[in-house]
Amino acid sequence: MAPEYCPYEQESDAQLAGHTPTETAPEDGADKMDEDDQVLHFEGDFFGQYTEEDFEWPDDHGVEGDKDADESSDEEVFDGEGGWEPVLTAASIPDASDVDEQEQESLADQYHQEARAHHQNLRSAVEAQLGSKNIYAPFESKLDFNVALWAKMRGSGSTAFTDLLAIDDVHDRLGLSYKSSRELNNIIDKLPTGHPQFRCQEVVVAGEAFDVYFQDVVECVKALYEDPEFAPYLVFVPERHYADKDKTTQLYYDMHTGKWWWRTQKEIEKAKPGATIIPIILSSDKTQVTVFRNKTAYPVYMTIGNIPKDIRWKPSRHAHILLAYLPTTHLEHIKNRASQCCTITNLFHVCMRHILEPLKSAGEDGLHMHSGDGVTCRGMMTGECPKCDIPNSELGSKDALFEPRDLESILAALNLADEDPIGFAERCAELRINPIQHPFWQGLPKSNIFHAITPDVLHQLYQGLVKHMITWIKLAFGETEIDACCRQLPPNDNIRIFNKGISSLVRICRFLLGIVIDIPLPNNISSAKLVQALHGLLDFLYLAQYPCHSAETLQLLDEALTHFHDNKDIFVTIGIRTQFNLPKLHSYRHYLHMIQEYGTTDNYNTEYTEQLHIDLAKDVYRVTNHKDEYSQMTVWLEQREKILRHANYVHWRIAGDPLLQLCLPPDMQYAREYKMMKHPSVKAITINSLRDNYGASFFRAALAHYIVLHTHPDANTQAQVEHAAAHIYIPFTSLPIFHKVRYNTVDSASRKDESVTIDSVHCQPARRDKKGNAIPGRFDTVLVNCGNGGEKSYRVAQVRAIFSIPEKYCASLFPSHVSIPKHLAYVEWFSPFTGTSERNHGMHKLVSVISVKDIRRSVHLIPNLAVLHLGIGLPATFWSCVETFLYYES
Repeated sequence: MAPEYCPYEQESDAQLAGHTPTETAPEDGADKMDEDDQVLHFEGDFFGQYTEEDFEWPDDHGVEGDKDADESSDEEVFDGEGGWEPVLTAASIPDASDVDEQEQESLADQYHQEARAHHQNLRSAVEAQLGSKNIYAPFESKLDFNVALWAKMRGSGSTAFTDLLAIDDVHDRLGLSYKSSRELNNIIDKLPTGHPQFRCQEVVVAGEAFDVYFQDVVECVKALYEDPEFAPYLVFVPERHYADKDKTTQLYYDMHTGKWWWRTQKEIEKAKPGATIIPIILSSDKTQVTVFRNKTAYPVYMTIGNIPKDIRWKPSRHAHILLAYLPTTHLEHIKNRASQCCTITNLFHVCMRHILEPLKSAGEDGLHMHSGDGVTCRGMMTGECPKCDIPNSELGSKDALFEPRDLESILAALNLADEDPIGFAERCAELRINPIQHPFWQGLPKSNIFHAITPDVLHQLYQGLVKHMITWIKLAFGETEIDACCRQLPPNDNIRIFNKGISSLVRICRFLLGIVIDIPLPNNISSAKLVQALHGLLDFLYLAQYPCHSAETLQLLDEALTHFHDNKDIFVTIGIRTQFNLPKLHSYRHYLHMIQEYGTTDNYNTEYTEQLHIDLAKDVYRVTNHKDEYSQMTVWLEQREKILRHANYVHWRIAGDPLLQLCLPPDMQYAREYKMMKHPSVKAITINSLRDNYGASFFRAALAHYIVLHTHPDANTQAQVEHAAAHIYIPFTSLPIFHKVRYNTVDSASRKDESVTIDSVHCQPARRDKKGNAIPGRFDTVLVNCGNGGEKSYRVAQVRAIFSIPEKYCASLFPSHVSIPKHLAYVEWFSPFTGTSERNHGMHKLVSVISVKDIRRSVHLIPNLAVLHLGIGLPATFWSCVETFLYYES
């Protein structure tokens, strides 16, 4: 993604002016729409503008990353750069706007005042309900509440907690209001709840009864919609965002920026003026809850598309609700395999149909709901999912024509299930669908099941064709050869080194292309097409995960898939495949359309719900006695939700009313900030030790050149610089050394998250650990900016030492008007880029070694493995053994 994708323009100011888009700014108070108020009509495009100062990015409350104890607040920021990646020209925001700026600000202020008043009313209501001014009530004190929160969120179990409180004087010294887990649970039960209670319903299928535990789906929607934590961020109307002033390059990221939301909003507006959409996103997957005994759970999770994806994908924000636990059974009493599978499928649909039944009336008639900021809207709910009628024999084709499945024909066929069973089965066979009687999605309004299975990066890409590709590569080159190549790779912050190889792994992608480039195929077959096929697939994989797409990046996505299809026949030539009719491969052809319809793939990636399996299934199962576990799990989850909700309330009472915050589009500016440790790793090391242990052989000469370049502006030629450097005296013999540089991201509004380290650079000599084992030295390679942008302004270097000049010597080496960086680096240069990448794999070839400057990021160099003996490990003199390296331009 190009780093200059901002500023943005949007085609809706509804989030500042109100929930329903109009052609002009609303009247005073129009942003609050009560049931009896006049409804505002949705009339299509609304053009407006905003600036970054109008918004704040949502914080991830309660999540902190590990921080180095020695890190200081001293930081240095590098500006975002362009030119070394494909870019779009940034457009300036037009001066004119359809909405008067002062009127817009007054509406935002009014909206904020109403939200503040609603929060104050909510506070008073909670205090009245609890009957106390104590913000921790019904707990007696802060300690009383914190111990309870720990017991429910981090405790080892109810019995262990009861035993802990039974120890002499523990309860009395802590001053707790409970003496056992049972008493604590009774107190938690007094807390207000935001989610509906779980219910148990018996379902009979094939003569066997099953229990399904679920919550009311409409009440779950209301719980998310009305949660004050999400109120400042909820999206109510579609928007169009552009990268240029002329509005020719549209951007897609959140669901409300896709074409589907815009189109559906217009359809619903005709039937129910003033209504807004609540897209319901469901995710279900069976998961193992025990290490042994093969015990499984089948949770169903739910969230709504009105919550921005940057909040939905953070488990700590609790934007997903556990909707149900479906029964898990193998139906061993049914001996016929086909009948068994059909019955299990019908069981799933019967349970889901019962759970989603309330959506039918809600989808037809709508709901009146209050958002968490007190504003009333009418909600219309819908589902999603893409499929087509392409024949099985054409799944591997890159250009075979297909049409979306005809939902009306399929619904007509399903209606034959009760009237004509034989005709029902025959018609289902003609339409190539399973003969399921009354599937759960039948009858759901505004729902098309063939638009409901969205792109899934985890299961369709990583566990789909990428997994197949790794298997094919191992068959083509041999596992021994692949594992030997992996052992030759140098370390890097973003690359994990597998000393035992990767033949047993299935999700290795970052260095896969680099290790196969120089390996020959059997029988002297050229590997060029295999490398190009892998190159195309990996490009598609990473492009598909972009957080924001434009017409240009979607074109690159389509070209990457075409590049793979054009070269995939190499696997047929070498006898690994006979055809490519894989459903997951065909699903990639839908990605471009789905991104345009529903936003980028991170809106609906199932990788997010994989973490929920741990929080809402595995960990919950472990707190039970493993007998009638679901009844215990649901009670425990209800108590957990209550105390988490109370914790949010306590945090709100302490922190005060939140400011009105609205989400910005993803920031495409590339900027990083480096952060050094407060104290050096080695306080003083001699220059001779730098030469012997760090490999800084020409440290004095390099430092003298640096001093000349900053103190002798008249030295214009190399000879003049050399002559001046020869007369520079270095007055010190030792200096402080740092072994690591860390990097954080900084967006265009100078916002940063210091808890997340996105990159780091290491330069540390060989040493021994506490057990006396030798640890090899590590000197990372980095990408250095030597100019004002553009690929030719960048070079690759290896960092040998990061140091500071002792302050007491700075005055004698530099004049007072010269600004001296606090941290300097001694590096050895690789030769410059050649200007064009290699045709097959898109990498650059770098040769030889030289010297140092401004570090932008670490970079992973892949050695020319053909010159090494692959049976051995990485030699200690690795960098001197290899003269040719490859660098992937990512």
